[in-house]
Amino acid sequence: MMQPTSIELPSLIVQTRGPMHIGTGFSRGMVNRTVVKGRDGLAYIPGSTLKGKVRSACEALASLHGIGDCRAPHARQMVRHRDTCLVCRIFGAPGQGTDLRWQSARLIEEWVEGLRPNHESRAVFGQTIARTQVQLSRTRGLAAEARLFTSEFTAEGLTYEARPALIGRLRLSPVSLADAPDVYYELVLLFAGLKSVGTLGGGASRGAGECVFVLPGNVIVGGRQVPVERQLANVEALALYRDDAEAQP
Repeated sequence: MMQPTSIELPSLIVQTRGPMHIGTGFSRGMVNRTVVKGRDGLAYIPGSTLKGKVRSACEALASLHGIGDCRAPHARQMVRHRDTCLVCRIFGAPGQGTDLRWQSARLIEEWVEGLRPNHESRAVFGQTIARTQVQLSRTRGLAAEARLFTSEFTAEGLTYEARPALIGRLRLSPVSLADAPDVYYELVLLFAGLKSVGTLGGGASRGAGECVFVLPGNVIVGGRQVPVERQLANVEALALYRDDAEAQP
């Protein structure tokens, strides 16, 4: 394993295909569940939301390839694995932080100009819709009586961008059997996880949050431009990570 290396993902574009609800946990007026907005009144995707969703995707991929050491979010099942777990090295573990910082994704300029936010009142018309729904009883498989609630969703088709999306330092483990240089297990798992995300926010079971992540052509590793596709072309190598790590000096 190498010494910590600087990593920068110059951008991440999130194209929404349907309404999305990334909630605040607070109500406003007749709306029981509001979406996250910035001081300018514009909806955005917090970096913590991106990090959590991508971590879940990476955990699933690690398990699929037989290298899923940790059982997040249960701390007792994570700490003893933190030195070898690829997921924990990228995203952190209890008692072990991460030097990678995830940036929030904001509406792209074209959408900001189209929505024309009122900066004084922070009113933005057209970026959200409200849906009144009924709470479901999962045990009975029926609608719960007297359990109507109204949720706020961002309008479908909005596009967000984080620039840069990810920046910091990361210890990298080279994929020794890769056909090209500068291929690392941590980056292979990270980008494969990013590409596998298909929804964000709540209400996915009701058809909300469908999205597509668009990655840039290159990631900057130690000041060098490295093609993202080079990492993605080696996803199957994840199954060899444990043996490769033991063979490394």
